[in-house]
Amino acid sequence: MSEHQQIIYDTLRRVAEEEGVELGTITDSSALIDTLGFRSLHIARILAILEIHFSHDPFASGEVPITSLRTVGDLCAAYER
Repeated sequence: MSEHQQIIYDTLRRVAEEEGVELGTITDSSALIDTLGFRSLHIARILAILEIHFSHDPFASGEVPITSLRTVGDLCAAYER
C-alpha cells in the first residue's frame, strides 16, 4: 500500500468513526456510497481533509472530474496523479 493510499484509508476510517458509519472492510473496489455507506456530506468532508493534508485538490483544479469518484480506488488514483 502506498503512502497516499494509507492516508486516504485512515481518513475514511476516521470520518466513518466520527460520523457513526460502520465501514467493514475497505478495499480499492469498495464503492464510497453504495458499499461503505458514506453520504455526499461525508465525501465533502473527506475531500476537505485530504485537500488540507496533501495541499492539493485534484477535483477543484480540473485534473479529475468529481463525477468520476465512485470507489476508494478512484479516490486514491486522483491523489496519486
